[in-house]
Amino acid sequence: MKILSVLKSGLIRTFRVRTAVLVTWLSLSLLTILLVYPLRASLTTAFGSSMVTERLADGPDIEVFADLGAAGETLISAFANGLIITFFIAFIINAFLTGGLFGVVKKDSGKFSAREFFRSAAANFFPFLGITFIMTLIIGFGVLILGLVPIGISGMSENPGGSSHTYIRIAGVVLIFLIMPVFILVTDYSRAWRASRNDGSCFAALGYGLGRTFKGFWRSYLLMIVLILLQMLFLFIVFLILPAWSPSTGGGVILMLIVSQLLLFLRLFLKTWRYGSVTAMMESLREVKHEEPQLISQADPVSDNL
Repeated sequence: MKILSVLKSGLIRTFRVRTAVLVTWLSLSLLTILLVYPLRASLTTAFGSSMVTERLADGPDIEVFADLGAAGETLISAFANGLIITFFIAFIINAFLTGGLFGVVKKDSGKFSAREFFRSAAANFFPFLGITFIMTLIIGFGVLILGLVPIGISGMSENPGGSSHTYIRIAGVVLIFLIMPVFILVTDYSRAWRASRNDGSCFAALGYGLGRTFKGFWRSYLLMIVLILLQMLFLFIVFLILPAWSPSTGGGVILMLIVSQLLLFLRLFLKTWRYGSVTAMMESLREVKHEEPQLISQADPVSDNL
């Protein structure tokens, strides 16, 4: 199956399950509110009606928190604890919702069904949680190694501040970019396989994902490169828009909030497109494998008479 056909199939599947993307967006938005509103209440309690809020309107100011003394320490501690808890909850919710998304982008899933979405999310939860946890550790360890090796090599050079130092670091970044699609492919193929079967442990799924990634490697790799570049282009546009936007009125703040949530929805849409495309690629490779014996028997009718 050609890459463009896979991308088209993944896009069609994503449009078909756009309600599932909306449910995922609502869940993540509610999770964000759980962090933002307690933080806002803490800021109001610590700052009150002072001029500090005007200083923060122009951007982060470390001196503001330093001047708060014990209140600032309490605020930072509360924010750090809330961030850790939110990350932990987001990790669990992401595994749950991703299981639902992979379940509804299958070829035979038909029209979107909320019942099927949550059934798939519940059925795939623990395997997806294990796959996500294991692959997160592997990716983190791999990025750490690939990042530290160029630094170590450049540190042993005679001229650490020279151009060779810069080239080595650039080579490390390029190497990370080239290897990252392999990790993502293993993760997505593992989840797509588990969602298509509704059984199997996370280790069995990872075994399949690893094997499928390197069978027909270049087709899968080029597909993932295209999908990653699309997401990077989207993020580049976001970073161009949001940092340069400084609303000065209440209406401007509300508009910025609406735009940021719309951008979050589009990002989830692109991620679901990736899930659908990888699932379509896996299904196409399976179909080719199943059709090969039939093609051989049809091409050699003499063997039936022997």
